[in-house]
Amino acid sequence: MTRLALVLAVTLAAIALAQPDGGARKPVVAVIYFEVDDRLGELTVFRKGLAEMLITDLVASERLTVVERARLEEVTKELDFKDSKYFRNGKTIELGDLLQAQWKITGTILPVKQGLIIEARLISMLTAQIVKTARVVIARDDVLEGEQKLADKLLAAIADAEKLTLPVPQRKAVKLKLDTAVKYSQSLEARDTKNPEKARALLNQVVTEQPDFILARLDLAALSK
Repeated sequence: MTRLALVLAVTLAAIALAQPDGGARKPVVAVIYFEVDDRLGELTVFRKGLAEMLITDLVASERLTVVERARLEEVTKELDFKDSKYFRNGKTIELGDLLQAQWKITGTILPVKQGLIIEARLISMLTAQIVKTARVVIARDDVLEGEQKLADKLLAAIADAEKLTLPVPQRKAVKLKLDTAVKYSQSLEARDTKNPEKARALLNQVVTEQPDFILARLDLAALSK
């Protein structure tokens, strides 16, 4: 058994023992920033918004422990990723170790004429094997439809691997344009770089363009406290 596998096995055993029934643990999942194509340009920042959206959908199942994006930011800085566009294999393994995740979700974002292609991979951190791949198209006029399809595929893959029933989150039908999603992603970047004024201005734009986008409304409320 590798050092990483041993660390994760001990961690997961401790989580199981901490549960009232001694074993009904919640699998730990980390959404890692997706790799991006050089052609994405200003759309590169969308990987932050994508991560936040996926995390929210996974949490909604109520049967997973999902690493918060803020924690991912902390750990990536510890590992000195800085502004690198790509998370290399050796470092992604170390990242999963520090996050104490059992499952890692990562992938690639590719530009196409109609919008973006998202190719995701569900990876077991115990075996370092790819358990499931999923692919969706993100349309320029409706980001959430493609993102939610991706989240549902990943939930189904985790449920199958863990022998769990993971309910599909109930969602309100909302359309979010890619340009607006990029502004939301830029607001996350502004918060990560300790610029709340810029984040607030961007979130106000997002809420104006799509008042029903709940993540932006929650973030704006948090900044207003």
